[in-house]
Amino acid sequence: MSNVVEFRRQRTAILDQADAILAQATEEQRALSASETERTQQLRGQIEQLNAQIKLAEDIDEMRSRNAHPVQAPAHNRGPRGDNEANAWSAWITRGDRSGLRHLMSGDESGVPQIALSLPSQRATRIGLETRATDSTMNITTPADGGNLIPTTLVGQIALRKNERMLAERLGCQLVPGVGTTVNHPYESADPDSFAVTSEQNDAYTNNYERAAFTTLLKSFTLVKHTRKVVLTEELMEDTPINLMAFIADKIAREIARTHNAQLVAEVEANGTSLKTFGSNSAVAVGELEQIVGNDALSFYLEDSTDVHWVMRSSTHWAINSLTSDARYYGTQLQGLLGYDVLYSNRTDAIGAGGKSVLFGDWNYVGYREAPELRFIQDPYSTDGVTLLKYSFRSVYGVLQAGAVGYGAHP
Repeated sequence: MSNVVEFRRQRTAILDQADAILAQATEEQRALSASETERTQQLRGQIEQLNAQIKLAEDIDEMRSRNAHPVQAPAHNRGPRGDNEANAWSAWITRGDRSGLRHLMSGDESGVPQIALSLPSQRATRIGLETRATDSTMNITTPADGGNLIPTTLVGQIALRKNERMLAERLGCQLVPGVGTTVNHPYESADPDSFAVTSEQNDAYTNNYERAAFTTLLKSFTLVKHTRKVVLTEELMEDTPINLMAFIADKIAREIARTHNAQLVAEVEANGTSLKTFGSNSAVAVGELEQIVGNDALSFYLEDSTDVHWVMRSSTHWAINSLTSDARYYGTQLQGLLGYDVLYSNRTDAIGAGGKSVLFGDWNYVGYREAPELRFIQDPYSTDGVTLLKYSFRSVYGVLQAGAVGYGAHP
């Protein structure tokens, strides 16, 4: 430590010299002379050099100290060895320990810490067709709202409920770039023309090339905000040995998936092409799905594309698989349907009157935006006795070519 003390003493002496020069000029009510300016610049350089030496000496002293006496964090503020992200989340929310999440943190204008996460393919709730759980605070008093998470045995985890994953990434939907609430995406809006027959040019130069302008329109993608708030009492966070943060993160991810899927299905049902009206309001008949795949407008989008899929409920798929006729048995196609794979979503309609029970097409011609993918704010201050977990994201879907994707509907 003697080097640090000596360097600081030298820096103080140089600062005193600089102060004396400035004080004399101030007392005489004049600006610094050329020689005084040059001298202060020299002193400033010496101070900067000493600052660097002080920093190096302090670092060396600190490393020596750590080597002699390794620093251990207080036991109450640390998780077990081999901490994972779930433990880091739990430490932040229950004790305010952010050290494991610093690489994800940023501050907004209010100074409130925020975390922006890019969750995997499983996402969360919905706008428009949204379904919500009971509006309640998670606590230890009411069994369904948290009391069941305080076990009397050695159980250490929650049996998760499975539901659908986000379809857009698996279907190959197009991610639309852009900044701001609304982004416009151009698309071709007219049927194609053929080239004109043109004779060989004559002396009068009257055989001109036919002129054409291609017709385009703009598809507007205006982001819609989705939110979710989870309220945890201090007692619940203190009493449960359950890995609560991992459970909440997984549940939020699955709810985001359902939100995205509902938006996607609603957009295709509203702006996709009606590829087939089924003959019955209670079944899909043999031969009707072939008419969807064989739709003339759709046929061009089925060539050499890896993004052509069916989307329907599992019950719809297996109702179709049970169909038989002299020439067909759909049940033999367990890995797909008429040559294309099937993805399940309960956001599609069931077979029934007025329902659009099957969706089909090249999903790359459906665009979507996310901004942000997810915003998370942990708020232990607004309300006494509870911690608020606030989640939000904005998203929007749009069909870019109606002829590329559509649905089969029941009368």
